[in-house]
Amino acid sequence: MNLSFLFDELSCAKLYPHAVEVITTIETHISIIFLTGEFAYKLKKPVDFGFLDFTDLAERKRFCELEISLNRRTAPDLYLDVCPLYLKNDHLQFTPHGEPVEYVIKMTQFDPNLVLGRYLKDHTLNHSQIKQLTESIAHFHLCAEKVSDDLAFGHPDNVIHPMLDNFPSLLKTFTHPEQQYRLRQLADWTHFTQKTLFRALLERKKQGYIRACHGDMHLDNITLLNEKPTLFDGIEFNEQFRWIDVMNDLAFLMIDLENRHQLGLKRQLLSYYINLTGDYIGLNLLTFYQVYRTMVRAKITALRYHQLEKNSIEAEHYYALALTYLKQAEDTAYALPEPKLILMQGVSGSGKSHYAQQILQHLDAIIISSDIERKRLFGISPLQRVSKAKQKSLYSPEMNRRTYQTLLELAKTTLASGYSVIIDATFLKEAHRRPFQKLAQKQDYNFYVFSIPHHDHVSVIEDSLAQRMQTNDNPSDADISVMQRQLIQYEAPDYGPEQVFTLTPKEELSNEALKNWLNLPL
Repeated sequence: MNLSFLFDELSCAKLYPHAVEVITTIETHISIIFLTGEFAYKLKKPVDFGFLDFTDLAERKRFCELEISLNRRTAPDLYLDVCPLYLKNDHLQFTPHGEPVEYVIKMTQFDPNLVLGRYLKDHTLNHSQIKQLTESIAHFHLCAEKVSDDLAFGHPDNVIHPMLDNFPSLLKTFTHPEQQYRLRQLADWTHFTQKTLFRALLERKKQGYIRACHGDMHLDNITLLNEKPTLFDGIEFNEQFRWIDVMNDLAFLMIDLENRHQLGLKRQLLSYYINLTGDYIGLNLLTFYQVYRTMVRAKITALRYHQLEKNSIEAEHYYALALTYLKQAEDTAYALPEPKLILMQGVSGSGKSHYAQQILQHLDAIIISSDIERKRLFGISPLQRVSKAKQKSLYSPEMNRRTYQTLLELAKTTLASGYSVIIDATFLKEAHRRPFQKLAQKQDYNFYVFSIPHHDHVSVIEDSLAQRMQTNDNPSDADISVMQRQLIQYEAPDYGPEQVFTLTPKEELSNEALKNWLNLPL
């Protein structure tokens, strides 16, 4: 059926079986959404782009049904029904009359200004919302169905196909010799990196990281519902795009946050996601997938460009935007990371976690928390409280030894992936710190210790611990008695003023001072 006719009919208020005052539309390269007030209706365009084919009515119906089923995993209150449309007297209607001529998805309408792609232009997410978003993504990935071993999804040869499929259409869009050269260089980089990561990709499938993911996880597919970030509009039209590594899924959100200059949010989200999932080994693949996702963005933007009238202002906008994505992909692929190893040092309650979060705002880093990893080793969740009796086991010398060994191994994995590491642990003894200093020396990583001495501040630390124990949002079980035992074990670090920075509990750390200490651009 003619798309122009469908657009005109669905833009008419009298079509709908409920009150409608004003109809507005949101259009993408594959769909048009009609906002009617209480409900939104999503029409799939009858298009064929190779990676999707909506040209057949029966297939459009099937994909509508699949879209509802998949997206109810994350947004059950948004996706209501598939509605058939009928033709009578040359007009569409929802009332049955003969065979359906089209199908639309009926959704609960929400404020488009609360979609994060718009919302973050003028607002920020609060700490609670950042946690909620990260926890919802981590929970979704951990619970998503794993791919069957007998399917090709996740095999390295399968993974690279959609990556290489981005280039032919972009080569048709960007015809200047210099642009063509840049695209071919990125294609070569993709081939080379896939070969380098071949064994790692095979292991990811064996370990169960290929799952039924969202597939299109960027800021325009996350909205605030009742002030809570909610994922919607996951991919239904192509299994290749859905049965993917969870890191591939996360990579789209990472590059979108970077493109929109939300680096602080990107760093917080990634670090907390890794803490929740324990997927440190997956960091090795993130650059590979981020380049792929950026090229997807370039390709989709180029497709939209070709749908518009040539030389129009809107078309020129999409052409320039596609070039921006090409540059972002190059910057990501060819970056030479210089990871730093940072130790937070001080007794429990001195403010290490607070300062670690401040440092994270300025570095592509992962905070590795001794409290979280200690509990992971103990077989309990980060926020699960333990009895006094179990605290003795949790903080025993043997658990301390195992925890610091785990922190060292995770630091090696993370640093080798190109990310800086901020280790949030007490590091009371030189024996705890020395293996990390040796690692930095051996691998030529910049090494820093942010030390928070307790002298003259014990009462402040005790107050902080007392307040913390009244809440249930901190993984640490250390109370005042634990801290008092730590005071006896404390050995001050002595690596020189260029490596040790001394702070005081509750001190406000200026961004300028922090950047000077870490040799970061001001």
